[in-house]
Amino acid sequence: MMQFHQLFTLASVAAILSNSHPCTGFGTQSSSKGNRNHNHNNNNRRLRSTEISNAAAALSPAIQHYGHIIVQKKQKRRFDYYRQAGGPIDPTICSLSPKEIQNLIGKRMQCRRARDYAKADSILDLMNAHGVRINDKLKQWRADKQVGGGGGGGGMTGNSGSSIVISSISSSSRDPDMRNCNSLEEMVPMAYAHAESMSPRGLSAFWTLTSKFLRQQPNTRNPVQTSQMEHQFKTILAHTQKAIQSSAFGYRDLATTSLGLAKIVKLVRRRGRSKPRQILRDLLLGNAANGGPTKTHTLFRSIATASIPIREDFDARSLSNLIYAFGVVECVPMFEDDGSTFFEILAAEAVMKLEDFRPQELSNLLWAYTKDDAPLSAGLFRLVADHITDHSTLKTYNGQDLANIVWAYATAKESHPKLFEKIAHHIVTLPPNQLNSFNGQDFANIVWSYATAREPSPELFKTVADHVAARGNHALKAFNPQNLANTLWAYATAKESHPKLSQKMASHIARLDNLDAFNSQALANILWAYATSQESSTELFGRVARHIIALDSLEGFTPQALSITAWAYATSRQSSPLLFEKLSGAAIRRQYDFTSQNIGNFLWSHATNGQMDERLFTSFAPSVSALLGSCNNQELTKIAWAYAVVNVPAPSLFDDAFLRACLKKEEEYTREELGQLHRWSMWQEGLESGYPLPSSLREKCFAAATSKVSEPSSLQANSVMSELSDIIGIAFDGPSSFAVENDQSVR
Repeated sequence: MMQFHQLFTLASVAAILSNSHPCTGFGTQSSSKGNRNHNHNNNNRRLRSTEISNAAAALSPAIQHYGHIIVQKKQKRRFDYYRQAGGPIDPTICSLSPKEIQNLIGKRMQCRRARDYAKADSILDLMNAHGVRINDKLKQWRADKQVGGGGGGGGMTGNSGSSIVISSISSSSRDPDMRNCNSLEEMVPMAYAHAESMSPRGLSAFWTLTSKFLRQQPNTRNPVQTSQMEHQFKTILAHTQKAIQSSAFGYRDLATTSLGLAKIVKLVRRRGRSKPRQILRDLLLGNAANGGPTKTHTLFRSIATASIPIREDFDARSLSNLIYAFGVVECVPMFEDDGSTFFEILAAEAVMKLEDFRPQELSNLLWAYTKDDAPLSAGLFRLVADHITDHSTLKTYNGQDLANIVWAYATAKESHPKLFEKIAHHIVTLPPNQLNSFNGQDFANIVWSYATAREPSPELFKTVADHVAARGNHALKAFNPQNLANTLWAYATAKESHPKLSQKMASHIARLDNLDAFNSQALANILWAYATSQESSTELFGRVARHIIALDSLEGFTPQALSITAWAYATSRQSSPLLFEKLSGAAIRRQYDFTSQNIGNFLWSHATNGQMDERLFTSFAPSVSALLGSCNNQELTKIAWAYAVVNVPAPSLFDDAFLRACLKKEEEYTREELGQLHRWSMWQEGLESGYPLPSSLREKCFAAATSKVSEPSSLQANSVMSELSDIIGIAFDGPSSFAVENDQSVR
């Protein structure tokens, strides 16, 4: 069986052979002038079934295997026709003719595609009342004696004779009414009492409501009979998994259930003291057995297995929710028959439904695919970007939609300049009242994405900065600590200066009641941004210094955060001896976790800031010796220069091994680095250490030093700044609070 990424590669070739555009939605090129003009003016062109057919024809043997996904789906809505199962219609229970039943089924399908689910359900209820039972999975209906008469009957017997629970039947007669429940303590026992008879619709509703109540519940201890609730949850989960594995769930119930469970997993991952959270954490995140996959992964694999055979039935909303749910739990099952992942299989279906996706559904889809490294993901990102850019307007996209989309492309490292250009132009041209609908996270994610993707857009950065600065504290109150750090980091990284915004953000942070909500990475990134942009704020740096000094411990600071913090104060010429003393103590305790890069920057910062901490430099000498082999030319010269300035001899460090390390880089040093090394060489000669530089290298250092003074130079500082920018760019993993939170219920 051909893998899906191979299929897309071949499909691209087929598109070329059939004169189709390989990436932009299979749009054929015509030699007819009239057709060219028509295509040029048609900004909202759709994926055309004839064009897909033409592209597929060149490789029909390879594509026929998935032809029902790529070609037939667009040519004919096969799921509008349901075949009759069982025996002939029993007139005692059904007064409708086969033609009337098919007409009702067709109208119901039209309503579902139009997202008029209430009307679709009313049509279903009408058919139920006339004794017709529907099986959406098998695309069958029946109204024979086996149905058993009545409006709420049990199941529908398929050709195999096994009883199948029909997910589409209105389940009011056998599901508890949980809509009036106000808490988990009220709902769980009710659902447990009906667990064996609950329909897929009822089970999916239970998990949706569970996520809702769990989110609303205080994350504190509460009086709950733990053993009883644990047993009840286990029972309901077991019935859910059994029903999924028996193919009883339809597409909508699978999407709803997976989304509800994913939200629960997301909530219980955060440690909490409430009993329901603890129960669900153990139930869903515990190992299945003998260190195997978590129960969540086992359950979601069952959902994936049940979804694949009916993937054509999923509408855009349900498909988006399904994919998003798997992204949240970070589960992408692989199937052994052809090695394709679940995301690869669903990507083909998503491409065929792109025109049906709403903006939020597209952003959820893209967010999930940032979790997948499959080759097909890149093709999906290109097709979605082409789809968005081919539309003449982005009026239906709100701030969160736009922010999440560019965030996904930046995070996935998928370049598409035309998409970024179109979104930037749209935002820049929005009137102020529409920009007011963007919140702090939207603005932060947008500028972070453009900086991370290295997509230049000065007008966008200016528009955002002008808008936020004009609204002042009112706007900044909507920025949480991470939003502030992301925004400042983005402007510094993109080299987009906006002093007014920088000043307002500095004053806002400095005047907060406390900085407890800022983690070490956020503080380090904020300081780095101000030092890099050379827009230092004494008020801000003083406030942050006092906050760090007052902390009981710096255990939350990584070596990178310690290094960046010290570098920012040194580069900005902000003196705070107590702060450097605190950072030094933490660094000494963590010195063996430091990389050569961390050490070079940290020691350079102390020397540059005039912090003559002999204990720090003496303590780090063994660590530097152990890392000499991994030091690059810049790190060697920074370390040597720093020891010379602070005047800590460290004979155990500066020996033959250090000289050999320096000699290996002889052809790599810049003039500035040679000047720094000259300072160390002269210092060593004064100490009469007995380890002078070899004459060839010493002459180069002397020439560099006499050609230009090289005390802690701007070039050295800029080199460190560039180096730290690279570090932050790698370690900074973007807005962790990105996931779309304005819940979209699956109806």
